[in-house]
Amino acid sequence: MKKEISKKKLIRTIIICVVFAALLAGLIYLMVSDQDYGSPDRLEIGSQSFGQRLWIGLQVAFLGLATVFLMLILLILAVNIIKLIFMGFAQLKENRKNKTKVQPAVETRSVSNSVEVSDDDEIVVAITAALTAYYDAQEVEYKSNLKFKVRSIKEI
Repeated sequence: MKKEISKKKLIRTIIICVVFAALLAGLIYLMVSDQDYGSPDRLEIGSQSFGQRLWIGLQVAFLGLATVFLMLILLILAVNIIKLIFMGFAQLKENRKNKTKVQPAVETRSVSNSVEVSDDDEIVVAITAALTAYYDAQEVEYKSNLKFKVRSIKEI
């Protein structure tokens, strides 16, 4: 009996192997490489004037900040890409469909001719219908702070 490997598991395994190999290669390079970083004051910063040293310090600070923010942006992009891979593109499409799902139309009822409805009642009914349609479209559960609930409305 053969086990079938899904595409998601295969992609995850490949990503984990690539990341592990990159980390291992970096560690090996750091252990093996013998870099000559030069003398501590190769630029002779100590013999320069205060203004020149301040300018060099500002350049170093700017480069450091720019590097940090660039790496943060790259990390955010990498996390989003990995999230897309792990979530699966099918699930993203399903979520998008659920968000754009059309809500059913609000039922309208006609008022019979025998019952007189004043203008104020029509306004109240229109506002209530608009609020109901709004909350149904938003899928928000409306919680009232009132201590009673309307269970039914009967026509008199």
